[in-house]
Amino acid sequence: MHSLDQLGMALGLASLAGINLYLTVLLVGIMVRFDVMHLAAQHESLAVLGHNWVLAVAGVLFLVEFFADKVPWVDSLWDSVHTGIRPIGGTILALQVLGTMPPYMEVIAGLLAGTAALTTHSAKAGTRLLINHSPEPFSNVLMSSAEDVAVGGGVFLIFAHPYIALCVFGAVMVILWLILPRIFRLIRSSAWLIWNKLRMPGRTEPAGDPSTLPRELNGDLLMLLAIQADTAEHDVAWTAHCVTGRAKGFKGVRSNLKGLLVARVGGNQVFLVVRKFFSQYLVAIPLSGTKVEAESRFLSENLTLTAATRSITLCFPRGQSPQVGAMSAWLRNVAGTNAVNPAASALPAVEEDQSQEELAPLPAL
Repeated sequence: MHSLDQLGMALGLASLAGINLYLTVLLVGIMVRFDVMHLAAQHESLAVLGHNWVLAVAGVLFLVEFFADKVPWVDSLWDSVHTGIRPIGGTILALQVLGTMPPYMEVIAGLLAGTAALTTHSAKAGTRLLINHSPEPFSNVLMSSAEDVAVGGGVFLIFAHPYIALCVFGAVMVILWLILPRIFRLIRSSAWLIWNKLRMPGRTEPAGDPSTLPRELNGDLLMLLAIQADTAEHDVAWTAHCVTGRAKGFKGVRSNLKGLLVARVGGNQVFLVVRKFFSQYLVAIPLSGTKVEAESRFLSENLTLTAATRSITLCFPRGQSPQVGAMSAWLRNVAGTNAVNPAASALPAVEEDQSQEELAPLPAL
């Protein structure tokens, strides 16, 4: 049973290190230093965490993280810096718990511990990015405080009931792995928006009317449009890179997918091309009776297209407000809603042929 005991402690400490490495080291060190909990013989290697210098360094770094972790966007910057530090620290903690092992077991244990720490770190970083999109700062403070309490409770559970801790952290890992695809999509899309915002601080791109909007086409995209939408190159009015926000009524379209919005000359719909796994999907967005709204957010310029049974939000890089305004004018002209009228928006939207809303995926060439 000592093996399960050690495994529970090792994976538990690695998981907590992915959330807050310095607090985990500090709490374990304090418990060892002041004999709050006596270490069993197989865990004597953790005694090094009770050294005065280890406690001092961990305490100072935790103090810095305590404040940095509660400031919007500073917390995300802090998380990005610790993307490598936390998994490595969690791996070292786990190996300290397991003590002397055959070399092949050390490699396996290191891989498991590093994966556990990276999983919890990714979940924390993705959650913070989502929270940072809200305008108020209180949610950051509440989430950071909840994480600190969770780490403290987790350390106590690991030492008091290692077998229960193994079951709890195992269940948490399963849940996190189920939602990791969404978290990684959120991190990827936010990183793209942040990068574009940093490229143009304090300025916007030149304004343009719909006729001067760019067209970015390649062979794969032209083939996809020709086969699924009967659209040739000369039929394309303009294209724009975007990230999907909330979507309703469009099967297969999820939040935080990188996409390309394609407008067609003389048509009453636009196309959204998104990549999922190794295939490109083309989704038709009917415009008849659709309300078009533009909104500026901290990281993005958003376009929301709303009809009776469907809606979708498309996020464009911050600083492209003139282009988004031109797109909005073009879309409203096609949709027949040149101005957003709240009274008119309550009327039923014109129903489109549902077979045209979603088209089958075409494997990327």
